[in-house]
Amino acid sequence: MVKLIISIPAEPVAQGRPRLSSRGGFARAYDPPKSRSWKAFVADYAETAMKKAGIEAPIDGPLLVKVRFAFPLPKSQYRKKAKPASWHMKRPDLDNLYKGLIDGMEGIVYHRDAEIVKVVMDKIIVEQGKAPYVNVSIETIEALNP
Repeated sequence: MVKLIISIPAEPVAQGRPRLSSRGGFARAYDPPKSRSWKAFVADYAETAMKKAGIEAPIDGPLLVKVRFAFPLPKSQYRKKAKPASWHMKRPDLDNLYKGLIDGMEGIVYHRDAEIVKVVMDKIIVEQGKAPYVNVSIETIEALNP
């Protein structure tokens, strides 16, 4: 079993809607700049984690991915008595956060995102005074024997 843990010390960014432009009379879709830079940022952390773990090639086989997206506490909610961590129930949506993260790791941690067969994820607001982060755990799982 191969297991890789990646910690990204930054506020999570959701995958944006594709932007459209026309050049030479043809429509063209492209990633918004914020999404593109987030994917490159994730790719850098993924490469570093792979080297640290001693994994030289993308992981093969069915994969289990566990993700925690941690957002900062809004300034309007700061109190004298520190607020504990809580669930993040506002935008961005969990699926858009996941898509941007997974796309950034594709080709580095695994060959294609189709190899991911099970996902466990959540999004929280960190306790007052703590920094936002994204923690990802990727591991191989046993094949099903019907």
